[in-house]
Amino acid sequence: MSSAIVFPALSPLRRGELGTFLLVHPLARRRLAEADEALGYRLVDALADAPPDDDYAEPVQVAVLVACLALADWASQRLGASPEYCVGPSFGERAALAYTGVLSFEDTVRLVDEIARTERDYFATEHRDVVTHSFVRVPADRLDDMLAGLSWHDVSGRLDADFHMVSLREAELDGFKAAIGAAGGYSLYTMRPPAHASLFTGVRARMEKVYESYALEAPRLPIVSYQDGALLTEPETLKAALLDGFVQPIRWLEALETLRERGVERLWVAGPDTMFSRLRSTSASFEVELCDIRRVMARPRRRL
Repeated sequence: MSSAIVFPALSPLRRGELGTFLLVHPLARRRLAEADEALGYRLVDALADAPPDDDYAEPVQVAVLVACLALADWASQRLGASPEYCVGPSFGERAALAYTGVLSFEDTVRLVDEIARTERDYFATEHRDVVTHSFVRVPADRLDDMLAGLSWHDVSGRLDADFHMVSLREAELDGFKAAIGAAGGYSLYTMRPPAHASLFTGVRARMEKVYESYALEAPRLPIVSYQDGALLTEPETLKAALLDGFVQPIRWLEALETLRERGVERLWVAGPDTMFSRLRSTSASFEVELCDIRRVMARPRRRL
């Protein structure tokens, strides 16, 4: 059965659960030791000290990266996962770099830390009035009318037929959430800092300088772009896609269409995920194996 590995985007998570996994599980401990050496400090200590209300703090992002790759190790060793393709929507594309050999694990750790710091510094002064809001159960025809009432917006992602991400002025967020409810929709979460909007050309420019310090290699298996479903097999096209991710939306349906066209039937979702493995667009066409922390850490049931 042809398969692909998916590294999910960042989503709300239990930090205590994440820290315990990194300290307890043998595969995670090995990755953690390598990350500590690359960073020059103890990641779990920095994770514990990170602001509790900041899901995008540097230690949080690096810890999720380490967990994703340890979970991919587990899927390979315990379940025999041997994917032919890799896809990493948004943040997940950084784990894909290490998994496919585009960068060494150590360089990927340093890159994620640097990206997180650069992004935090940028949004501390720029676009402070913009947020990105995710919501479900709103069909596309209703969405168009809702967007028309905003002074400014950008569609930052379409993950399912009725699952949307929209960047907008924060002053209009309450009214927009009310419109979502009136349309029969359900609001999920609001991202601060925002992401994936054409307005953010400034952060893309800063990231271009960040990536200049890293030499990308060709991936050992094709990476499927989460922006348009293209197969990324060369360093230059991959670098362009990484940078474009800051200013272009997530188009998950197009990535899935490419996987279907390539005969993929199974998806290994490796990482803390509360979204991509549950989408109807994902589960309707693929056999989904969620390799998350809870599954890996679960104790086997005793037979009576």
